[in-house]
Amino acid sequence: MIKKMKVWTAGVLGIMMAGLVCVNVYALDDKDVIGTWYANSLTMDGLSVFHPGAIMMEMTLEINEGGKGKVTTSSEESEPDVNDFEWKIDGDNIVITSDDEVLEGVYSDGNLSIDLDGMTMTLGQEKEEYVPYEPGKAVEDTKIEDFDGDWNSTLMSAFGMQVPTGTLFDMQMNLSISGGKATLVTIEDGTETTAELEGELDQNALVLKSTEEKTEDEEEDYSLFSTETMRLYLLDDGKLCFTTADSLDEAADAEDSEESMDWTVKVFFDKLEVK
Repeated sequence: MIKKMKVWTAGVLGIMMAGLVCVNVYALDDKDVIGTWYANSLTMDGLSVFHPGAIMMEMTLEINEGGKGKVTTSSEESEPDVNDFEWKIDGDNIVITSDDEVLEGVYSDGNLSIDLDGMTMTLGQEKEEYVPYEPGKAVEDTKIEDFDGDWNSTLMSAFGMQVPTGTLFDMQMNLSISGGKATLVTIEDGTETTAELEGELDQNALVLKSTEEKTEDEEEDYSLFSTETMRLYLLDDGKLCFTTADSLDEAADAEDSEESMDWTVKVFFDKLEVK
């Protein structure tokens, strides 16, 4: 999994360094683009938006006078990588040449945007700091009916990253819970599966276990984590948290440890309001 994540991150960084595609509707001037630009958001498939810091990386684009510039990319796992480029204005476009590649872009409303195979990166001249979601505390005094409702996964935390579900990790989950029984619908890599689970309270956690036996083919299928047993906690901010750790305290200890890789996965759910 770590190898896959490194390959994915390297691919994204490579694309960022290679190109700039932007949107505009008026004649571009040098003064519009000269300066330092910071990558402030990534959008996947036009839906999920998150800060590049969520996947532990930064990108800075310096467009200098005289048609020169450089792009700097960095992540927590590597030293900053700096690449030079040349640029010029051509009508409504900014034309960037880097590593024998010629790319065109335009400027719009004080932003620059990169559109790449379903992903858009937006840059601005003001750096927006990454502020991760801080989970609420687990509710201590819970009853089994407190977990009832329809829940949709919205955020996943894994390997030091925190991104909307269905983006970096191509997985989404929906849970319908009633009286300690649940229907779990998982969409992973475009494939939807449904599982029936039931369980009981373990202190303040609802522990759900699958009521179905896996087939031989299903046992061989790779998944980011197993949902055969799901340990769920209600948080005081209204979210539901599924963790692969034996408790939220253990999950927190794993996140804080600097001695080894944190393999804990947490998925956060929002409750659907009944209309």
